[in-house]
Amino acid sequence: MDIRLLGLVRVLGDEGEVLPVTAPLTCATLAALALGPGRPVCAGELAERLWGRVPPGGAVGRLRRQVARLRAVLPAGSIRTVPGGYLLDVSPEATDLGRFAGGLLRAEELAAGRPEAALLTLTGVLPLWTGNPLMGLPDCPLRDGERRRLRLLWSRALRLRAELELRLEREAVDEGREAPVSHHPWRVDALPPEAGGDELAAFAGLVERATAVEPPTAATPGLPDGAGMFVARAGELGRLRRWLTDVSATPAVCLIDGPDGVGKSTLAVRVARELGHRFPDGLLYVDLRGADPRNAPLTATEARRLLLAAMGLPGKEMPDEEASGAVYHAEIRRRRVLVLLDNAVDAAQVAPLLPAVGGSAALVTGRARLVGEGGGRRLRLEPLAPGEAVALLRAAGGRRPGRGDAEEWGELAELCGRLPLALRILGTRLAAGPGRPVADLLGALRAERRRAAGAGGGYPELRAVLAVSVDQLARSGSPDERLAATLFPALGAAAVRSYTPGSVAALLDVTARQAGDALDRLVDARIVDRPRPGVYTLHDLLRAAAGRDAARMPQVWLRTRLAALANWYAGSLYRLSLPMALSRTLRTRYRQGAARFPGGRPFTSVDEALPWADEVLDDVLALAGQLAAPCFDEGAALGGAPLSDFALESARALETYFGTRQAGGAQARLCELALTVARRRGDGFAEAVALAQLGRLWGQRGQGARGVALLREAIAVLRALGRVEEALGATLHLVTCLGSAGRLGDAIGLAEATLAEVEAGGHEDFRTPLTNNLARCHLYLGDHATARALLRENYAAATQPWDRTMAAGVLTEFHLEVAEYEEAAHWSDRGMAHAAEQPFDPFVVAQQRTWRAQALRGLGEEASAHIEEMHAKAVIEDLDSRENGHLRVRITRRRPLG
Repeated sequence: MDIRLLGLVRVLGDEGEVLPVTAPLTCATLAALALGPGRPVCAGELAERLWGRVPPGGAVGRLRRQVARLRAVLPAGSIRTVPGGYLLDVSPEATDLGRFAGGLLRAEELAAGRPEAALLTLTGVLPLWTGNPLMGLPDCPLRDGERRRLRLLWSRALRLRAELELRLEREAVDEGREAPVSHHPWRVDALPPEAGGDELAAFAGLVERATAVEPPTAATPGLPDGAGMFVARAGELGRLRRWLTDVSATPAVCLIDGPDGVGKSTLAVRVARELGHRFPDGLLYVDLRGADPRNAPLTATEARRLLLAAMGLPGKEMPDEEASGAVYHAEIRRRRVLVLLDNAVDAAQVAPLLPAVGGSAALVTGRARLVGEGGGRRLRLEPLAPGEAVALLRAAGGRRPGRGDAEEWGELAELCGRLPLALRILGTRLAAGPGRPVADLLGALRAERRRAAGAGGGYPELRAVLAVSVDQLARSGSPDERLAATLFPALGAAAVRSYTPGSVAALLDVTARQAGDALDRLVDARIVDRPRPGVYTLHDLLRAAAGRDAARMPQVWLRTRLAALANWYAGSLYRLSLPMALSRTLRTRYRQGAARFPGGRPFTSVDEALPWADEVLDDVLALAGQLAAPCFDEGAALGGAPLSDFALESARALETYFGTRQAGGAQARLCELALTVARRRGDGFAEAVALAQLGRLWGQRGQGARGVALLREAIAVLRALGRVEEALGATLHLVTCLGSAGRLGDAIGLAEATLAEVEAGGHEDFRTPLTNNLARCHLYLGDHATARALLRENYAAATQPWDRTMAAGVLTEFHLEVAEYEEAAHWSDRGMAHAAEQPFDPFVVAQQRTWRAQALRGLGEEASAHIEEMHAKAVIEDLDSRENGHLRVRITRRRPLG
């Protein structure tokens, strides 16, 4: 068990899974015990830390229920009852705080005599901080009191780090050595004071400055893992080092081309890692997908957006296609970065991405000849020389004597085409049989090489090596290896780029453990890569080979594999938002979807669900594009519908996710696929669903007229089909769209008519949001009295935490608009209290905190307002994941309607 306190409070199990401890009060109870592991805490002290000096009635019973909830989730015996209270029976190392404090003490002990070891120790424990400590707890004395102590502990560690770095730098200069370079993103000159002033506000300011865009911060490298073994290429490495040495006057551009499998990406990653210290603002990486066998290459705009996200540009500030070039080059000019553009199609794809001023450099790889870009220097990479190929093969296969003579090793390397990718795979098979002579492989490889060459197509050497390797797995005595051989062609059935044990278990109809073991055997065979725990990918060439093998299988086999994977994804996507607070309509939709697709992945918390969706979103889009083909319009393999419905199911399942992540581009692509399929098949409901989501999206993007037209069309179809609730949901978005477009009178008329229908039909789920938007329209028209009355009545009628949170939030917004800051602060407190009652969409929580900050600032409480803003930013930053996140709440702008 791993208890996290230095950021979002959560608990991880032995396998790294997030345990279902998410309710704010339950998290607070756990934190109160985990801050003193192994120490008895009396019930009275716990109640005071959770509720204050005068706990509410029934506090003891509530405390018992929280402890019971924790015992139901945590390992047996973790929480013990002791006389008068409770004890968390774990070691301090079971918490990130315990590990951090232990590392800090060790560093302080080492500092005097072994500064390098002390600095290394600190570097290892500082990343345990993932945000403001004790995030996710409700407002309570425990959180407010402990945060001061924890932040001071953080400052103490940071000061020690600064002292050690300065000392080592001085020693290096005195001895005539190059001073070590600090890559730590936290700035030392912004530390809070030792005493005096508002320490909490000082800490918040430090975090803000440490994460600010100005001055530019080092970009996260994001580079793929390099090959575990790197043999030869010394001449090429030396040439690239020389070309990238001096970039002060003009940017260096190095173009690496050559055939697939020759090691272009491996070489580029190697040199980028070696020379990364010369580019203090970071290494940027993007796969341009020029070698992807299934998916189209990235456009320049898509690549720029990914690179801008890597540089920290928030998603809500991401430019459109027309402006992306200017924004990208403005950001690059402010930085000294090395940009690695991998798998380029041609020079035209690369040109808009190259740095234009000195201080930066670009490494570009591609199979085609890349010339004429930015004065670039070209390096043509050929297969390894015979001696180098044998050296790599021997190194990968184990340097044991007596396995073959020089001629046999040389022939084996030639049969691999002297391609590093094929050599590593074959060497791994040799290593799997440590006593096997080289001659045993030669006969099988010669035969496969002849077959592959006779079949036509490219890369017969690689196809021969794969055939031999997979055949050996199939003939193994190990069930894991035999399953791995069966799995290889299945990995080529779908257009997805990554797999997990769960998705492969669905693909092959085996258990997740069996799937994970089979994937690990393919990793051992160097056929599959594991870039991070639980995620598996294939080199583009191997994906293409798996795809060819899949295409040779019977059509019924291929459709069965695709259906199994699509059903697994659909079930997972419908379960994705269930940990959040949802309206009745959405919760019903997602639960019904999960029931139709029972095989998907479950989620126990928001912080488990959202990052997973970020990871798989590209694969969902790729699979939806593949299944949108007309050949998948028949049958009922997808939960009773044709496989081509996958885009529609995904769009409906991800509606809450798209709003939370502000992922409009992905939502539009999915809806356009669903719309194409629906119109081809004459499916009116699917067409209306896609139009409704697209209309809402266009309204959010400021194109109100277009959004209104699409929403009206969707509503007409839904009403004609008798889908009343779906029509009301689209009407709610239409009210929002009309208001955002400035058509407030039309919005008021539609909202009032729809409210009458809601009340007559008993569709209570829509009353609160409709009334909120109606009141906003009156507010923007200056009719404050009507707006106030509507909002007060709306809040009084709300019964569910979701409705009360939203109603209190709009009341806060109203009082901010009319400069009634005390009332705004009162309603923001209520909104936050309701939000703490259940797991809410984190973006909503961040917006509530932003409104509270504005109210406090209006009351002159600048320091407290600043802290609230930092809370909001911390919540959003906790949601960020890869290039899909980067959300940020705009603190100075109010959304007009929504």
